[in-house]
Amino acid sequence: MTETTAAPTIGAQGGEKPPEETEQERRERVRAILEQNKPDECRVVAMCNQKGGVGKTTTTINLGGSLAEHGRRVLLLDGDPQTNLTDAFRIKPPGPNDLTQAQVVIDALDPIPLIRETKVPGIFVLPASLDMAGLSSDLRDTGTGLTLYRTMIDKLREFFDDILVDQRPALDLDTDSQLAGTDAAIIMTDVDEWAMKGLTRQLAQHKKVMARVQRDDYDVLGLVIGRVQKPMGNFDAEVYKLLQNHPRVRCLGEVPIRAADLKEARNKGLPVTHYNKTARSDTAGFFRGIASNAGLVKAA
Repeated sequence: MTETTAAPTIGAQGGEKPPEETEQERRERVRAILEQNKPDECRVVAMCNQKGGVGKTTTTINLGGSLAEHGRRVLLLDGDPQTNLTDAFRIKPPGPNDLTQAQVVIDALDPIPLIRETKVPGIFVLPASLDMAGLSSDLRDTGTGLTLYRTMIDKLREFFDDILVDQRPALDLDTDSQLAGTDAAIIMTDVDEWAMKGLTRQLAQHKKVMARVQRDDYDVLGLVIGRVQKPMGNFDAEVYKLLQNHPRVRCLGEVPIRAADLKEARNKGLPVTHYNKTARSDTAGFFRGIASNAGLVKAA
């Protein structure tokens, strides 16, 4: 798709959702939208850190908004059984009688029926579900679990400019399989010595996974410092400085803690880039900067 800098208008993808739409009709309509204006290539980025609470989901949502502002078609893949990303877009996670991401991955099914629209044109979500809590065990039982997420993701590449994979905070076979299906990673961290350890372990895990799948083309785009609160104490200031000048991973930007518009936007099922455009404080600017610094869009 051609990259633009004009933000789309909030609303349904390709027109209003028909009343009394059946699930089959919804699937067919979404597939028809995705079949139009297919991109020339797709970039798949893992949003990761084995430590929790560092802002992975918040950054995934709002980085997706920044990409959509440039006219890119973006899939946000919720890889966490907590379903926070799914919930953030007011999408109901699949239930026990519905097709789920876990089933699609294990059985190598068509993933398109899972995809849901959002209020923002250009942003789609592949929802998580509670049965993913046992996915690592199920992947081990197959004997080929490390390759199965790549199988699913490869079926999605033709439809999207960008796929952002919001990983759960763990180093396990499901997160390894997700990594193996991506092209690059953005590692989230925060101003904490434990997050620094998590960053080191995450880098080591990337190296291990890529060795197992015999790939030498993996790219760590950089790190994002989440939950930044200023002013800082002396210890936090030292950790912050180390992160900004990390010897192995460049810093792409930071995200402030407790930005009110982040929560307000999420409450409306929107990324902050598409919420309250007239507000003076521009939290969205942090995510636009991350998108540009990571090379995912051209700087304005």
